[in-house]
Amino acid sequence: MDILETHPPLSQFAFDAFRALSPTFMATLTPPERLIALEAFVCLDVASKGKVAPRELQIRSAIAARQGKNFLARAGTGTGKTLAMILPVLMLPKDSVVVTIAPLRLIQDNHVDEFTKYGISSIAINANTPDTPELWKVGSVLYGIPLFSHSKKAIKNHTQFQHYTVSPEQCGPYKGHIPKFATFLHDPKWAKKVHLLQIDEAHFIATAGQGKGDEAAFRPAFSDLGERLRVHLPSSTPCAVFSATMPTRIMDVVMKTLRMESDNTVKVLLSTNRPNLVYSTICMDGTTKNLSNLDFLAPQPFPPDYIPPRCIIFVDDKKRTAEAEEYLNSRLPPHLASKRPFRKYHSGMSKHYLEEIAAQFKRGELFGLIATECVSNVPGFHVADIRLIVIFGVTKSVDESDQRGGRGGRDGLECLVLTIAERWAFEHLAANDSDHKLGNKEKRTDEATLKYASLKLCGRRFLADYNEDTTPDALLCDSTCCDNDDPNFDLSEFLPGFSFDEDSDSEPPPKKTRKKYRPLLARDPLDTALRSWRDTTHITDPVLKSFPQSYILSDKTIALLARERPQTFRIPADITTFLNETPDWHTRHALDVLTTIRSYDLKHSTEELSSSDDSSTDSNSDSDSNSDSEDDDSVAYDSSPANSPPPSVLNSRSNTPDPVPPPPPMFTTTGRPVRRAAMEHAVSGIADQVSKRRKID
Repeated sequence: MDILETHPPLSQFAFDAFRALSPTFMATLTPPERLIALEAFVCLDVASKGKVAPRELQIRSAIAARQGKNFLARAGTGTGKTLAMILPVLMLPKDSVVVTIAPLRLIQDNHVDEFTKYGISSIAINANTPDTPELWKVGSVLYGIPLFSHSKKAIKNHTQFQHYTVSPEQCGPYKGHIPKFATFLHDPKWAKKVHLLQIDEAHFIATAGQGKGDEAAFRPAFSDLGERLRVHLPSSTPCAVFSATMPTRIMDVVMKTLRMESDNTVKVLLSTNRPNLVYSTICMDGTTKNLSNLDFLAPQPFPPDYIPPRCIIFVDDKKRTAEAEEYLNSRLPPHLASKRPFRKYHSGMSKHYLEEIAAQFKRGELFGLIATECVSNVPGFHVADIRLIVIFGVTKSVDESDQRGGRGGRDGLECLVLTIAERWAFEHLAANDSDHKLGNKEKRTDEATLKYASLKLCGRRFLADYNEDTTPDALLCDSTCCDNDDPNFDLSEFLPGFSFDEDSDSEPPPKKTRKKYRPLLARDPLDTALRSWRDTTHITDPVLKSFPQSYILSDKTIALLARERPQTFRIPADITTFLNETPDWHTRHALDVLTTIRSYDLKHSTEELSSSDDSSTDSNSDSDSNSDSEDDDSVAYDSSPANSPPPSVLNSRSNTPDPVPPPPPMFTTTGRPVRRAAMEHAVSGIADQVSKRRKID
């Protein structure tokens, strides 16, 4: 029986998400492609039990796979690349097989977890996959999935797993032997059932699969994927590749290696820019062995109420993660040091340790992780509120730096990406200077990385040019862009514990003045108060509760309000002007927002907030506050209950409420049933077509 006939066509959530798709995007789809898009919504709606709906990237991926076309996606972190790999599999017949190549075991483990969550039986194939008689006996368990009798035949005959996430070395000769998975690929009967080939982090084909100068390739198996894998699959099997790093020079290598013809490849090149990231580069004192460069994360004396920004410190090697962990924890007061809030995190640790540390970090029990690049390449490592990324030592390539920075600010709020670069990166000499002997790391470091470290112009523009990002969003930024773009840039605004060592050999930048903001420690309580007021207003207003909370105030807007000093807002009109809001919004909300801020300031009087001249806050033009939506990675809205604000805030108006305005046209009560009826008719219309293609047990 067909999936559409055994489940209501669409949940209300999926229906709303489908209707919210951009008309411009829908106009680019042909009628058959629109039917595929609708089927994609239904399949994901069933698999997620009405909790997740696809976005444009995932829909494009599903359409390409259904049409037998190759798919190439350049998209930054947090854009849903993993779901774009899962959705086409949900739409394939149950007896089909999908192979995904992934560079790291942590990524493969994440694939197994994510695909299994959507009902797709998956297994990771790498050097650690057990190859013992015990594995294949009756009742064995692998990755939480029971392996039935003759499990080896289950893999060989495609009766146990639908999805294989594989390291490239398992696809051909490796260390003098032929891996079992490679023998399956050479079996035409097995290979012909592979309906889709996917490559995650596809830039590894160029960056790890090819050597640089006299240096051999780090993982040559990537550059051999054409011979190891692609040639053994049917020519009709489409290939889908995903990466946040896909400039032309890398794209050409990837497509050539995987034999992807341009005229049969759908390319989706999204902007890799993250507007909420702030970029800064400073010179290191000595080398990465000098861990005092990280003292700002654990300043001494340690302020009693100070909480360091949630952070990830990226270092070059596993040994340095342990050294930095011990050093930073040793600088903390005893009551904090005993909890070891700074922890190392790298691929050499056990899976249990990594899962436990990641869980503690997500729960807010840790200040920061000292990690190798494994974190930057794990798609399932989602911690939304990271406020600081420290890249301790220049990376080998700008691509690697981009990947690391992309772990910060996933909630859309401001995050500083701070590169602490070695002095030689700033003193980069000409290649023909025979008097300068290059160190090993200097030899491995790309020219572009050195240019970025010593850059005098806008860092965001440099990254856009490097990534060949010509989209309209390439240069967008929120309140602050980078240290080169803002003449008043001051790191202490982002890092209260930061200061330059006057005895250091490094040359600190000249002291600069910067617009004064509310102290960091005073922002979170006000942020909480504003969210509480917004959530209560959203719940109690009979009209507004039908819309997202961001129609009142988005999280980003609340953060901008909370960082402004009290003198900024004297009358309700100041709030409206600051947010560039409409007259209707002013009538409904401005007074309440001002009252909430004033109530907080009266309860938490701080002398330092009024120590400067009021004139320093007159101009707010450097804040991009005109935002009415939350920059969230998912389509779902946060519906969790919130604490109610004080009665003095709720009852602050002395006049009667204004008349409730009608809802926006797109939500009209007369139009909605008509559209839903039309959509349900469309869903039922494709049921017969889909029933021939997809069967369920």
